[in-house]
Amino acid sequence: MLLRSSLSLLVLSLLSTVLGETGPLVATSSGSYLGVHDAQNEVEVFKGIRFASRPTRFTPATPISNPPADVQSAAAFGADCPQLPSLLGAAGVPAGPPLRGANQSEDCLFVNVWRPEGTSAKDRLPVLVHIYGGGYFAGAGSEWDGTSLVRRSVATDKPMIWITFNYRIGVLGFLGSAHAPLEALNVGLQDQRDALRWIQDNAHAFGGDGSRITISGESAGGSSVHMHYLYPDSRRTFRAGISSSGTALVINTPACEWHDRPGGAYDILGNVTGCGTGAGSFACLRDLPFDTFWPLALSTYNPPGGGFPPWGVTCKGPKGSLIDEYPAKKVINGDFLNAPIITGTNRNEGNYLIGTTFIDITPQPPIDLENSLLSGFIAGQATNSETVSQDTLAKLLALYAHPTDNLSNSSLSNRASQFETDYAMLAPQRLFLKTASAAHRKQDVWAYSFEQHLPGAPDFFGAFHTSDLYYLDIGFPPVTSPSLQSQMQDFYISFVNDLNPGVFWPKYDEKSPVALRLQEGSVGPIADTLRREQTDFLGRVDVLEEFGRFG
Repeated sequence: MLLRSSLSLLVLSLLSTVLGETGPLVATSSGSYLGVHDAQNEVEVFKGIRFASRPTRFTPATPISNPPADVQSAAAFGADCPQLPSLLGAAGVPAGPPLRGANQSEDCLFVNVWRPEGTSAKDRLPVLVHIYGGGYFAGAGSEWDGTSLVRRSVATDKPMIWITFNYRIGVLGFLGSAHAPLEALNVGLQDQRDALRWIQDNAHAFGGDGSRITISGESAGGSSVHMHYLYPDSRRTFRAGISSSGTALVINTPACEWHDRPGGAYDILGNVTGCGTGAGSFACLRDLPFDTFWPLALSTYNPPGGGFPPWGVTCKGPKGSLIDEYPAKKVINGDFLNAPIITGTNRNEGNYLIGTTFIDITPQPPIDLENSLLSGFIAGQATNSETVSQDTLAKLLALYAHPTDNLSNSSLSNRASQFETDYAMLAPQRLFLKTASAAHRKQDVWAYSFEQHLPGAPDFFGAFHTSDLYYLDIGFPPVTSPSLQSQMQDFYISFVNDLNPGVFWPKYDEKSPVALRLQEGSVGPIADTLRREQTDFLGRVDVLEEFGRFG
């Protein structure tokens, strides 16, 4: 097989020379592709390589069975998956880098590869796969760029390959309904699984090692990493993971039929499209022409009362579907993959997630009204706000009466932001870490706390959600902070190569929990004790039940 592949590449190389084309060539299961040699940055890049055939709406992707015989160009990104027409953001800070795909299309399942220049099949370099975030309703592989990380990996004598891919998002990737067949549930996660299989099968074509793949991601991408640990592929497609600002419990995973309730996402979608919500509704939605379906589907992305689009959640389906048990149960029971993992959060995640909602209230409310507004906000995080008891709300109001980080002039905003940080990120992470680091599992686990304030961002954001990505230099404009940037990149590179981020970063131990603080001039281990009383309360089984973590 290797000889045949080498001969094929030789023929393709001669053909490309005759045609006047130059650049690195690869022969993959999707066909042969001509990439780009970026001589200035000493990397080779392949963009827009298909990992699956054009998918049918709501249906799992299928492998490419008859790839084109001609050499295809891998000089530009393929289409991004359909999503909101403009980037989300808060206080002028974008949620992600700009999309760079050719357009938006349902035909969007592509991978993009960055490797050191001169890499050959015999090098068998480790591979880092980045899964983009965006709340499961936005984002694309085209946002992110592996040039800086790959260059750093070569400079530190730990060369690696960096890969991104697209997966279906929003209503096209996370449709939920009792009317949807099992295979149509969480199809965006299924796309991720298919991409990882393709990457493992084709890593050798790019000079990579399919047995040394690490998956990583931030926000929804970080949640996806955890999901692949909780619901592992029967085929082992990766050996380690890095999850940034995301766990399997960031947003509740409701039962898929939750979307069918009056006013639920599927109910609204059926009404606006004319497909209804009966037995034939799914087939109707699947078969509508895209130009008819998509504008109507986009209208459901703005739920009454505001908030994130309703399609930005995974859902728990029946036995036989990808997610057939609630994530919280699997985390508590230790029913997840035992493989090395780094998982971390930013100190002020919630400040960006809720934005200026409460800061903009003028005048700021008196304490009684503040408590009433905060109670409503807290209960609103539950799948059903009516299931959160008054006793639980009273306890949480007391626990968050005195914020540890008063970054804005609004007491209400400071309290709400810290609750959001803990509920969505820190408490779920600690629940996972408690189980994963149990002595009997012997699982290698590391935790971090990113605490650097981003220059130029609003002061009240602090170390906000996504701010760590500026220091990895993978898409956002890099920050002038050479020490922290190089340290963070080196942690990634060392982990991808050696399954260890560094000897001075201790493994997590629930009996004596330590995380690595990531802050310019102050990188080092710290006790993982910030707001322990609050996160321990949020991690109690009865509280998890009230908020709908178990359905």
